[in-house]
Amino acid sequence: MQTVMGKGRWLVLSGVALLAVAGTTTNAQKTGFLPSDIDKVLGAEWKKAQITPAPLVDDARFLRRISLDITGVIPTSEAVTKFMADKSPTKRAEAIEELLASPRYAVHWANYWDDVLMGNQVKSPIVDRVEFKRWLTQQIADNTPYNKFVYNLITASGRNSPGGTYAQAAGVMPRDAMEMTASEKGTTDDGTPINGATNWHLKYAKTPAELSGAASKVFLGIQIQCAQCHDHKTEKWKQDDFRRFTACFVQTRPVPVDRKQDKMKMVQKVDLTDLNRPVRRLPKKTIEGFSEYLAAKPAAIDGTTFEDSPNRRVALAGWMTADKNPYFADAIVNRMWAHFMGRGFVDPIDDFRPTNPVTMPTLMKRLSANFANSGYDSKHLIRTICNSRTYQSAVGGAKNAGNNQLWAQYRLKPMNPDQLMDSLVLATDMGGVMEKIGGGNLETIKFAIKRQFTFLFDVDEEFEQKSFEGTIPQALLLMNGQLVSNAATPLPQTAMADIMAIPGDDAQKIEAMYLRTVSRKPTTKELAKWQEFVNAPRDVVQTRGPEAPMMKVRGAGKINKAGGGQDPLNRLMARRQGRQGRFGGNSSAVTPKQQAFEDIFWALLNSSEFMFNH
Repeated sequence: MQTVMGKGRWLVLSGVALLAVAGTTTNAQKTGFLPSDIDKVLGAEWKKAQITPAPLVDDARFLRRISLDITGVIPTSEAVTKFMADKSPTKRAEAIEELLASPRYAVHWANYWDDVLMGNQVKSPIVDRVEFKRWLTQQIADNTPYNKFVYNLITASGRNSPGGTYAQAAGVMPRDAMEMTASEKGTTDDGTPINGATNWHLKYAKTPAELSGAASKVFLGIQIQCAQCHDHKTEKWKQDDFRRFTACFVQTRPVPVDRKQDKMKMVQKVDLTDLNRPVRRLPKKTIEGFSEYLAAKPAAIDGTTFEDSPNRRVALAGWMTADKNPYFADAIVNRMWAHFMGRGFVDPIDDFRPTNPVTMPTLMKRLSANFANSGYDSKHLIRTICNSRTYQSAVGGAKNAGNNQLWAQYRLKPMNPDQLMDSLVLATDMGGVMEKIGGGNLETIKFAIKRQFTFLFDVDEEFEQKSFEGTIPQALLLMNGQLVSNAATPLPQTAMADIMAIPGDDAQKIEAMYLRTVSRKPTTKELAKWQEFVNAPRDVVQTRGPEAPMMKVRGAGKINKAGGGQDPLNRLMARRQGRQGRFGGNSSAVTPKQQAFEDIFWALLNSSEFMFNH
């Protein structure tokens, strides 16, 4: 192991640089666990299995990988060019630090936890997803210790929302000025504090069994809900365990604030509170869903009882996030390892049980202890994983790796809908055009388009992808969808317009396309092929993109005049056909060479190299 001083930092090099600020005590120093320790533990297993690990990934792919994994979006072409030109031996560690400090970090992880905790749709008049997302974003931006983050969520109480319509609470429409101002201040218009975390509980207001099952799966990695109906002979958790765990949540109820509010159009403001008495005045069907849990004595899954606790949820949250809890740190370390490495130590990530053994339990336990000793610092855990030689391996090149269960090479991962949507907008610079169509609200348009991606691209990242395995509907959506179709056209103020305006030769334009889409320069062979392609004789093909399917977004109405309920980018088609302004005024002004460049950009945006993290 080699220690190097330089640039005001100390570094430990083991094929990979580890960054720390000189003069400070780092978490790595406190915990005595370094990224190279991951490599040592796995290296010993590889040696036993006679596995030769893959080589290091090249710089361009590394930057793209960490950008997607840490911030949820591909890097800019400028960032790629700068990184590849940097000759510093510490540049990879420094890039990780820059991404951890970027505003996109909080946005990405808020998207991640919103997807985990809320899912695609929540059909409830008392759930304000915008406020929940706002709470998540602030918690992550503050780098709230993970144990405190979970404690805050499990014990959440208070006001759910500043009010507004369903569409506003779902994020489909922007709030009006008064609601937005109040929301940004964290209060309602009358000054009552808003606690966005309450909305997670309100999602399950009528189904406490589902809430307890979600809490156990997500934060403990245990699918205790499997014991809801009956005991399993081969499993540890029994029906009584499930009932007692669920009893911790049954006294938590929403108390209406605006009883006279129009329930058909407006999100209902409620106060989430704990009633330390039997639940009464509930509809008969609701009582039936509560009855078996109302009679149970509240307890944790290990039998720790909360029967005499003043507040059951507070007691449960304290037990759940305690250092001595044998499940808590393991569950999040396994989840994060799966996010970055493509597969967890336990697979599926939320299914810890004796009959589903852990792969590399020693490494998982060391990472868990390291995470706990760091003060449950999520950035420290990410830093530790991403600075390891194992994480920085190439996708292919390992020998005798079998199904890659020991992570001897990086696992190819498809982008999720948020990553795909944001990366397409960044690569194409279509944000400005989309914002104009959305009446000044880019998120309105992104929300509508993302609904298409979500149903077709919401993939399971826990299983290794060896090649592009997208479905025909997925491929057709990208190939024929208005976002990609229009992005490949040089509309004013878009990436394609800027590329076509580059004063250099064909090679420079092609290189710019590659840097924007797949975050690397083209190879010599690729460059020669595309140069030949753009200069080959051809006729201009007159095309009109197919009409996109109707998009009925709950609460969105006509999506704020952004397409009358259809794909909001349909309105671009007229502009695409006319080629107004600097592009010639009509389609006859499009040259064969310009159309060839458009075809290249379209092909890159539709390539599996663009859609996967590698």
